[in-house]
Amino acid sequence: MKLKLRDCRRLAVGVALACGAILLPTPTVVASATSSARASIQVCGAASTEVWAAVEGDGTAGTIYYELEFSNVGHEPCTLHGWPSVWGVSATGAEIGEPASHRGTPTTVTLQPGATAHAILGVVDAGALCARPGVATAGLRVVPPGQRLPGPAGEADEVENFSVRVCPHQSSMNVLAIHSGVGIPNYTFS
Repeated sequence: MKLKLRDCRRLAVGVALACGAILLPTPTVVASATSSARASIQVCGAASTEVWAAVEGDGTAGTIYYELEFSNVGHEPCTLHGWPSVWGVSATGAEIGEPASHRGTPTTVTLQPGATAHAILGVVDAGALCARPGVATAGLRVVPPGQRLPGPAGEADEVENFSVRVCPHQSSMNVLAIHSGVGIPNYTFS
């Protein structure tokens, strides 16, 4: 039997459609298995998240950037999504000024036990921004993404000995969304 060019094209199209129909369900099964695996990982809770900061800042024209670190000190993987909430606090834990504004696109990071993620905090020069003189903080209150810690700042969510100057009645800090890996001062920019 001799096949004509037209018949070869029809045969090729038929084989391609048949292969496509066979392979199409495979990605769907893989995607749903992956989604199920991701859905079973819990959001990092306060008991399993340690917050700390690289005190050495990296400055640019009018802003100094600091790396805020979020370590999973629990025994199970967990996720962080979005931005941490950050305020300046006094020595008594009272909040000073407005919370840091959010910058960038929110991302989700999965932390294995012992792993660390980071967010970059920008502190704008209060002298250039505030109508009144800036106020010195004794530390920062940092609430990891997805967590709500009631009451005044405490040991679980405070970065102590972190003195910066903030505006008393407006936000003079900004924070980027959480990213995987440890932030390295003078090196990490996202």
